[in-house]
Amino acid sequence: MPIKLHQLKAFKEVAEKGSIRAASRSLGVSQPALTKNIKELEGALGVSLMNRGSHGVVLTMFGEDFLQHTWLILHELSLAKETIKQQLGMSGGVVRIGMGASMVASSLLPDVFAKFRQTFPLVKINISEGQVEPHLLRLRQGELDFFINTANPELNGYEFTFEKLLDMEYWIFARKNHPLAKATTLAELANCDWILPEMRSGYHKRVLDLLVREGLNPNVAIYSGSYLASGELLKKTDCLSVFAVEKYNSHEIVALDLDMALPSASYHLIRRKGSPLSPLADRLANLFRQSCRPAYSRFPSDSSET
Repeated sequence: MPIKLHQLKAFKEVAEKGSIRAASRSLGVSQPALTKNIKELEGALGVSLMNRGSHGVVLTMFGEDFLQHTWLILHELSLAKETIKQQLGMSGGVVRIGMGASMVASSLLPDVFAKFRQTFPLVKINISEGQVEPHLLRLRQGELDFFINTANPELNGYEFTFEKLLDMEYWIFARKNHPLAKATTLAELANCDWILPEMRSGYHKRVLDLLVREGLNPNVAIYSGSYLASGELLKKTDCLSVFAVEKYNSHEIVALDLDMALPSASYHLIRRKGSPLSPLADRLANLFRQSCRPAYSRFPSDSSET
């Protein structure tokens, strides 16, 4: 029995909404029709994809696995349609990208977008700012064309392509009149409170692991994914934080001149392996590549795919 597109869409919606009723409202399809679509899909696959109960639906082991494939299938179809439209010379379109909350987002991105919009003024751009893990999930689900962040290629190299764009220096910052503003050794920062993004991977996780290895017993008192909020909080507390050296030029916040430098952060352009970018997304990615070269002396001469 062949699998049909409307069955995949029905399964995806029910899985994401958690109930037949909610998916029915979202798709504008009756609940009996939606249930029939799911049963036909399960019949074609020969397995049960979800268990239905009074509190909604729960995916089975087979359903969890098949949902990953469903996201990819629907995304590839959407990408193919979008690519054909762009190849036919349509001036509109949508590009969806993710950015880490860093100097890359605040300084590099505006210049790149200004250049892009000069050529494609009618193209809509959807920007998602955040941390690595949510962006990897959205990329996996086909909700992003690519994102730029400090993800570790060794963790997901089998699934994604990591193209190194630049290295960036990071320093430890404190408010100007902080008791440790004149600290010269990392050991002086023992038992301090910190403001860091909530993370399971990426650059800030590497820094936190370094602080722990050095025996500093860091206490992350505030989790903040916003550089703006973190900077403002830093001015009013005795917390420490980590920013790109280019990020702050403020008389209220100072970089600590320590005897041990933090590792540099490598920023990558990350996309799904084996899935080509649409023409518009590819043009935007090229502008990021071009803008990195003159702006940063540490820009690598070639890209790498892990």
